[in-house]
Amino acid sequence: MIPRHTHYDVIVIGGGPAGSTAGTLLARRGYRVLILEAQRHPRHHIGESLLPAGMPVLAELGLDLTFMLQRHQPKYGARFFDPRDQRLETFAFGVPSDPVPPAFNVSREEFDTQLKDAAVAAGCEFLEDTPVVQAEADHQPIRVTLTDGLPVTADFLVDASGAAAKLTRQQSGVEMLLDFGRLAIYNYFSHLPTAHTDERAYLTMHLIEHGWIWFIPLTGDRTSVGVVLKKTGLRPKCSPQEQFAAAVAESPTLAGRLKPLTALEPYRVCAGYSYRCRPLTCRYGLTVGDAGGFLDPIFSSGVYLALMSAQRGAQAVAECLSGNTAEPLQQYRQYMADGLHVFESFVRRFYQRDLVRNLFFARHQPPAVRAAVISILAGHVWDQTNPLVAAVGRSDGNSTASAPAATPAEVAN
Repeated sequence: MIPRHTHYDVIVIGGGPAGSTAGTLLARRGYRVLILEAQRHPRHHIGESLLPAGMPVLAELGLDLTFMLQRHQPKYGARFFDPRDQRLETFAFGVPSDPVPPAFNVSREEFDTQLKDAAVAAGCEFLEDTPVVQAEADHQPIRVTLTDGLPVTADFLVDASGAAAKLTRQQSGVEMLLDFGRLAIYNYFSHLPTAHTDERAYLTMHLIEHGWIWFIPLTGDRTSVGVVLKKTGLRPKCSPQEQFAAAVAESPTLAGRLKPLTALEPYRVCAGYSYRCRPLTCRYGLTVGDAGGFLDPIFSSGVYLALMSAQRGAQAVAECLSGNTAEPLQQYRQYMADGLHVFESFVRRFYQRDLVRNLFFARHQPPAVRAAVISILAGHVWDQTNPLVAAVGRSDGNSTASAPAATPAEVAN
């Protein structure tokens, strides 16, 4: 498709949650915004669980509580289940009897389309089936080249291209994180027998030896079930369905519930998805969402960080355009590095299992510890009053996630 203009205030590459959100917020400020999406909505994407801390951003976009209740599955917290000990630990953001849920699980086909519609309603020009070949943002005007060779220019560029990471990959700035989950295999099931009366109110993670299994209830009695495996859990010469079945067998209760059911779709595979990107900005461009890095599905940080980076990124772009200064970009880099640093620290400790033993399944857990864990699970990774966040510390911009997390005793005190 051909853009209506040759020059814009802002060009956004990518029309997923991060791109649509950034575009909406910038268009509402009066900027002429072009969003270029390589695919066409609705399109499938994984990352179905939202966090409470991101809900105010959705409300700002027009996806308020009433809107979400009519279309998506309420989510009241997260659970961790250890099949070996048959232990189930619940970290509640709210109570299922409350008609105001703290968060939702979403079908990304529907959710992403709703965010696209919000961007269009705000005045964005939204072109689908329009891949970007090259993007240059070190000089003004920034220049974006489409597949037909057509150049389009703007005063600023927002890279929301997801794992394609158009800006960062051109600078060889993508670093793979090899010690997190290496492979995810997932599918959808309906009419799944419930193990607990309130099960569909929670996202549940089943722990297995070499990874974990997600259990995400969706509307229409559909459930997303996915297996995440570390490198040590990969089985050579197995099909995705065989890998999935072997991992699910490590949680016998879940395996028994899935056995009589037929998967609704072909098994999908995601591999090599854990990475960080540096730098997050250049002179006239910045990255938002997965274009700035993706850690791991375990704490449902993907869409949340997309929303938060888009909100903060749109603010930085507006300040740069109005003041012609690079300081907002420096502040944006530090803000995102701090949040990613906290998430990365806890993802790393989850796979080392010390986080699971010391925090999620600790016996006689002090209330202060539980409150600190729930706050992080809800997405409040910038809250320095949380002792677990404070113990990790701020990022130096080169996220190494090496700072030790506080012990339960330190949090309790």
